[in-house]
Amino acid sequence: MPACGRCNKAGQASGCLYVDEATISTCAGVESRPPNAPISRPVHVTPAATTDDALARLQFRDGQSKHLEPQPSLVQAGTTHSLDAVRPSKPPLTPESAFGAGEHDAAPVVDRETMMLRGKSFKTQFHGTTHASSLIALIPELNLFTREAFGSFPALARIRQDMAALEKRTEYAGSRPRDTTGDELKAFLPPKAKTDQLLLLYLDHYGLVYHILHMPSFWKSYSEMWSDLTSASAHFVAIVLLITAAARCLADKQPWLYTANSSTHREKAIGCIQACDDWLQAQSQKKVTAADFQIRFLLLFAKYVCARKIKRTWTEAGNLLRFCMAAGLHRDPDHIRKPTSVLDRELRRRLWSAVVEFELQAAFDRGMLAAPWPLQADTPPPSNVLDEDISSEAKQLPRAEPASAFTSASYLVVASESLLLRHRLNTILNSIRQGPTFNEAKHFTEEIEAHLANIPKWIGNSAETPKALLALNLRQYLLELHIRQLRQGGTTTERSFSNMILIDNATLIIDTLGANTDGGSTALQLLCNHHLRAALAICHVATSPDIRAGSVLGQLIEQHTDRILQATINLLTAKLVSLGREQRQLWIALAAHGHWKAKRHPEQRATLMQEAVDRITRPYYRIMAMQEDASSSIGAPDTDKTKDATKRVIEYLPSFGGSGDGSGLMPVGADDVANNICIEDGLPVFDLEDVEAWTFDDFFGVDELQQDFGADYDSAVP
Repeated sequence: MPACGRCNKAGQASGCLYVDEATISTCAGVESRPPNAPISRPVHVTPAATTDDALARLQFRDGQSKHLEPQPSLVQAGTTHSLDAVRPSKPPLTPESAFGAGEHDAAPVVDRETMMLRGKSFKTQFHGTTHASSLIALIPELNLFTREAFGSFPALARIRQDMAALEKRTEYAGSRPRDTTGDELKAFLPPKAKTDQLLLLYLDHYGLVYHILHMPSFWKSYSEMWSDLTSASAHFVAIVLLITAAARCLADKQPWLYTANSSTHREKAIGCIQACDDWLQAQSQKKVTAADFQIRFLLLFAKYVCARKIKRTWTEAGNLLRFCMAAGLHRDPDHIRKPTSVLDRELRRRLWSAVVEFELQAAFDRGMLAAPWPLQADTPPPSNVLDEDISSEAKQLPRAEPASAFTSASYLVVASESLLLRHRLNTILNSIRQGPTFNEAKHFTEEIEAHLANIPKWIGNSAETPKALLALNLRQYLLELHIRQLRQGGTTTERSFSNMILIDNATLIIDTLGANTDGGSTALQLLCNHHLRAALAICHVATSPDIRAGSVLGQLIEQHTDRILQATINLLTAKLVSLGREQRQLWIALAAHGHWKAKRHPEQRATLMQEAVDRITRPYYRIMAMQEDASSSIGAPDTDKTKDATKRVIEYLPSFGGSGDGSGLMPVGADDVANNICIEDGLPVFDLEDVEAWTFDDFFGVDELQQDFGADYDSAVP
């Protein structure tokens, strides 16, 4: 056996485990040592080496000889280069690409991931798996339906051009950011009576969801503000302005007027939002109070419910969360060494809870991962206590109310119980490197159902919106979880289980939203997009080739699909009436409804397509006719306004006579316009400049999936 020089000099040659690497490399035909291989070095043993040492040496040699044997895969490939054998494998790009990825790393990977990457070069927008519209990739024939509609009805292109031209010559509120002083901020305050009305509207709806204020302190400062407005704190004025802005679109005022494709209520709200945003940029962050965090949250929240720069919601929510973490709101306030009042500690807990809830929902809606704050946070949830029982002089918090007792903080308290589960699910569902197995999906389903069962049965109208939102935020994960299961395949039993979960939860989501709206609240219409997600989920199930028409599951789908899609259209219609925005969501719902009907009645495809186009264009005509600067009767009674609006809508509508060029729409009479001027035909708006936003061409996976249906798109579009 060879031995190193050091062992020979020490008289320990028999115990040396020297490995002659040069000899090994020569025998193996390898030019150099493989990466990450251990460096050969002598191992010293004591002079009292026994037969065990010899045995160890023999075992070591045996292992080395096996290591040097050529690998069959390398022999078949015609190479003996060890670098190829030991090169670490790359992780799969997506769960789907881990199977059958091909022989060459450079080959493109084709996945069936549901996402949307729109635009070109660096002017792009990405939406991940849990983004509601990403479900379109699972309904490939829907793309054909919309493309055919766009090619057959030039009116769709015409209204886009008309609205784009109107936007260019219209100056929007907040279109010119500028420096705003505290005194200029006060000039945006509505009259006291109007402010009182909007404050109560906010507190009765949104204030019971994201409760970040201490109401006794708020009302005291509010009274002082109106008693001496000139000396009022600019921070408190900003809080009041943002509250009124968030509540403006909750008001039910008829008829609605518009500035371009934005309602006048929304424009007034955006004016306040932009003024507060401009003012906030000039404020120092050296000496912050609770008001600084409240303003930042209310600013983000008001932008969201007013559909102001909605594409920035996820990034701005992440920035707000990091702002809070930089101030330590993610850590238990009991860690603060300097004297901190009980009230401030509770407000820190409320603010942190509200921010992480909003950021998680923003990430889910965008199809992105939420910030990984759970690894570092230990702030306990807020206490279920009445604001009136907490004071700045209190030495300790009062005893918490039971979960069955509803308080202003109850939503945040109950939502915190499922927060970590939802955070984990969002990570799994939006990950491109892992996906839940069927057994894991069943386990998560059971956990979510347990949380749903534990939602308290609060009594009273004030508790309806928080209770509904708690259920909706859990059921949306059931939808995405089992949509993911259907995408991953599985046995017939597994797919049937997921289909039943989807049908059940889509129905419950729409019923919950409908009941909340019927109760007189429109808060959830502006606050969430669960209805569109439910509509696309049921459309995906209803148009799946796995569903047989005569089966029990097929009959169940037949019973619920039309009702769910129609209810979604009505809810999205009401959203447009309030905002004048979000048309793209309505077009998706209308196209899905028409596509589902056309699958059942192919002979009516042209008629169903015309109905969808009609319902998407009529609100545009109304918005064009109801421009505020075009109205000469702003101060007239509401009945006179309605008559004037009806007249202008009829004048703007295109003539109907079946011109044969596909531009005609279903006729609309004066009575139809008058009756439906505010509700029946409204819709939520989409990007006016991109045709792809209407035809869903940028949804990843649509082109690849179309071949499964044998559809030739070019032949379907003139």
